[in-house]
Amino acid sequence: MGENEKTHSKIQWLFLVICIPVIFAIILFSVILSFLGINVMDKAKEYGANIPVVSSLITENEEKEIDVQLLEATIQEQQAEIERLHATIGDREEEIKSLKSEQAQIDHSASIEEELYVDEASELKDIAKTYESMSTKNAAGIIAELSTEDALLHLSQVSIEIRAGILSKMESELAADLMSRLANQ
Repeated sequence: MGENEKTHSKIQWLFLVICIPVIFAIILFSVILSFLGINVMDKAKEYGANIPVVSSLITENEEKEIDVQLLEATIQEQQAEIERLHATIGDREEEIKSLKSEQAQIDHSASIEEELYVDEASELKDIAKTYESMSTKNAAGIIAELSTEDALLHLSQVSIEIRAGILSKMESELAADLMSRLANQ
């Protein structure tokens, strides 16, 4: 056991007297050189590249740094793409809003036109009833004074019997023109 203690004490003495002061001196020397503006890490890599085992470790670290730079560039490209896509989404949402607004206006216009068509159709039916209730001679006189399109529209709404009576009371040229146009409708 005495030899074992001596061996341990020699190892401890070697560690305390030589290794710790050397490590402390290296750290102190690195700090002083850093303050003087010398990049200690780059110099260490440069000298370590000449040592066979250390050089393989240094090249692996450089490859990792290159990979990190490549990944950072990829991240920046993807962030730019994301921003571009967000802008596109904003544009599309505005376009959707404008199209919905336009669709609402078209629907409103269509409903107004439909109401007008229904009102016009009911007015035409009322006019047709008015022609049917008056004498054919008076109805023929009124229709003869209307424009050709209005006369056709009014005649198309009355029954066939009343239409025949009205056309028989009109001048033959006007009645023939109206009949040919009615046939072509």
